[in-house]
Amino acid sequence: MLNYTVEPGSVLYIIGQGFGIIAIILGFVSYQCKTQKMLLLLQTFAALVFIIHYLLIGATSGMAMNIISLAKNFTYFLRAGKSNKKIIPIIFTILMGIMGILSWTNWYSIFVFLGLIINTYCTSFSDPRNIKKSILVTSPLVLIYDIFTLSIGGIIFESVSAVSALIGLLRTRPGKVAAVSK
Repeated sequence: MLNYTVEPGSVLYIIGQGFGIIAIILGFVSYQCKTQKMLLLLQTFAALVFIIHYLLIGATSGMAMNIISLAKNFTYFLRAGKSNKKIIPIIFTILMGIMGILSWTNWYSIFVFLGLIINTYCTSFSDPRNIKKSILVTSPLVLIYDIFTLSIGGIIFESVSAVSALIGLLRTRPGKVAAVSK
């Protein structure tokens, strides 16, 4: 099992929180993307930054689950516009399950585990609107984990992600009437 601790206030912890802030920016920008490919590319970079963030603050379940998220997002990025056969989400779901078991540290690990399992399935959708809708379900789950691990970047990220996904959904909703400029 992966498990170690980092003291809040230590240099590593503070640097780790800084990486969380970088991930916030990547996440916000990603949910404003109109194409699946660009959304997934930015989500891949956000997962990489979150791996570093969670590693440096000692949140091993979050780190481990984001390793699989990085691989999943990159795979879906490479396959953007192509059908994501049902086997690909199943493979990543199984990998998430294995990583969740290996990195389990306490009862609140279940929240990051469930959030990223659901996200694994939903990011296989080719419609960016469906991916954004899934964020409205997955972000609150990961937010709970982030609160318990004191992941400042994660707390802000999940809050901003939900708001950003909602804004993205409203901006790209079908039948939206364009504003008339005077």
